Amino acid sequence: MWIITNFGFFSIVEKQGDKQTGTLTIRARVKEDLDNLREKFLPALGAISEDAGTDYKYRAKAPRLDVSHALGQIALDIDYSNFKNSVAQKQGQGRSKLYHELWDVLYHLQSKKAAPVFSAKSKSMKMSYGGVLLNSEKQVLLRRPTGDYDGYVWTFPKGKEEAGSTPEETALREVKEETGYTAEIVGKIPGQFAGGTGATEYYLMRPLGEPCSFDKDETQAIAWVSLEEARKRIAKTRNATGKKRDLAVLEAAVRYLQQQSHG
Repeated sequence: MWIITNFGFFSIVEKQGDKQTGTLTIRARVKEDLDNLREKFLPALGAISEDAGTDYKYRAKAPRLDVSHALGQIALDIDYSNFKNSVAQKQGQGRSKLYHELWDVLYHLQSKKAAPVFSAKSKSMKMSYGGVLLNSEKQVLLRRPTGDYDGYVWTFPKGKEEAGSTPEETALREVKEETGYTAEIVGKIPGQFAGGTGATEYYLMRPLGEPCSFDKDETQAIAWVSLEEARKRIAKTRNATGKKRDLAVLEAAVRYLQQQSHG
């Protein structure tokens, strides 16, 4: 589970071996968060390991019962009426702003939208730009990342903006590099779609001519498929956040097309 407090952010899980030893593994992205947890509530927290090869840089183990008692004490220690203000006082405005962005994304659970969509750009948000290509037969172009990188099996081309490039130029460049297709933009698909590390804006595009070779370090295959087949292929992605985003992007592209045809 995730625990977000005014002294740190933690992911608490049962990793291999924890059941046998009666421990839980507590992970964090900031070492000082684990130090704070040990000092304030969990003196039994073990040694902190660094760079364990996963997306959490720091982790430590603690007896399960001690973790349970610590969680209870954390609850008893609450003395604030506004969580984000308390975070700003304890850990600074930067941390409080990040938590507010998370709050904003999770608000979409309440509004029951298909996928988290950032409502506005933030300086701390990592923005990417990509393209959804449709041909004259209403087929969509998907790319298969080399080695199914980050759990993506089939996805859309996208990449981060480079200095001096506009979002449109970035999207067209990434399409060319990752699929080999030169394309032109038909329109912007509404919304900013949240992924694991930031948000992406997409443009609806049409291909211009035949493709050239694409970057094999980025892409191992491309395929033109029907919309229904695209849904099935995207569903094979093992990255849950990315799969949800790409399915939402596909549906948003379809809605955009429908709106244009009725307009």
